[in-house]
Amino acid sequence: MSVSKATVLRAGRLARLSLDEGAGLEDFAGQMAGIVEYMDILNQADTCGVEPMFSPMSRTAPPVQDEPATAGAGQPCPREDILRNAPEQADGLFVVPRIL
Repeated sequence: MSVSKATVLRAGRLARLSLDEGAGLEDFAGQMAGIVEYMDILNQADTCGVEPMFSPMSRTAPPVQDEPATAGAGQPCPREDILRNAPEQADGLFVVPRIL
């Protein structure tokens, strides 16, 4: 399938790209035609019986026990240690931007 310059300009406008007549539209048209041809090849694949998925990777995380972090010997981490790397703190608390 060939892609016209007008199609490239329209796609560029939809993607909010600043393309003009001399911006290598022939190259873009050739690249777009290659993409469309590849999609046609993929559309020929038999996908009957294949379950749709959001991601090719499994998103299941192993269950983890909810236990408080300790500094050792079962003692909780001191507040000073937790706040040591905070970019900003006040009165022993994290300071974060206000979100309204």
